[in-house]
Amino acid sequence: MNTQLRFATPLLLLSLGLGAAAASAQPADRGGGFELTARYSHTAGSALDDAGPAAEVGVDSYSLGLRARAPLAERTQLLYGLEWTRHELDLAGTTWLPESLKSLAAPLGVTHVFDEKWRLLVIATPRIAGADGSLSTARFDMPVLALASYVQSPELTWSFGLRYGARSEIAVLPIAGVAWQFAPEWELKVGWPESGVSWRATEQLTLRAVATINGGDYRLADDPRALAERIGPSLADSWLEYREIRVGLAAEYAFSRALSLRAELGQVVSQKFEYVDRDVKLSGESPVYFGCSVVGRF
Repeated sequence: MNTQLRFATPLLLLSLGLGAAAASAQPADRGGGFELTARYSHTAGSALDDAGPAAEVGVDSYSLGLRARAPLAERTQLLYGLEWTRHELDLAGTTWLPESLKSLAAPLGVTHVFDEKWRLLVIATPRIAGADGSLSTARFDMPVLALASYVQSPELTWSFGLRYGARSEIAVLPIAGVAWQFAPEWELKVGWPESGVSWRATEQLTLRAVATINGGDYRLADDPRALAERIGPSLADSWLEYREIRVGLAAEYAFSRALSLRAELGQVVSQKFEYVDRDVKLSGESPVYFGCSVVGRF
């Protein structure tokens, strides 16, 4: 498989659901509102290939996000927010990885409702991402998403558009998605960062079978390896792509319209750490993961 196709395939898979997810995020009403989300997940230790016989990594991921919206006109809304993410890497042996990865992002966008069928979303996400707390412009990234959604019926929404990312192997990427409520209590979503089937068991409890993605892109100023381990290309001044594709079961309980709690358990089916511009890739095994999150709306 050539290099371009090897990078394009996961990018396309990761982007297919952006449409459905963004479409569902577009509010139907014209009111304002805030949503605060706190997440934690743990990935058990996983042996890494091509990084020494004892190389192993476990990951603790933390994130805190605030999203809001405000009306700009009769059918137009401003979307904005702030998102902080940190991945703590529990390293053993020669792993060629930093001890932590951090990012701070401030998504800003506009959504417009043309009529009962068509909606448009344009959102830019400036972010600083790296292995330390520096605010250097070398750690700056700003992907942009333009997305159109077509509401075929109250139960079915199709979405399609383009994503631009200067740090991606394919700068301009077509995307598509769908959200389908195929029965009164059942829904199928192909979305970012989650796809799957959900069943509303009660007014408060929703059960889900999901495929989710954890990770991101982070710039390293220094080579994390010890001097004696530095064979091949230098890893300094490079971008590290960390990705986990997870499959699991989740339960979400809504205490009220303002507060919900979710717990999730499953297995990582694909784990990779890739220095994209150095052609260095470390692949993990299939460890167990668990996670929890709290969402507050006000």
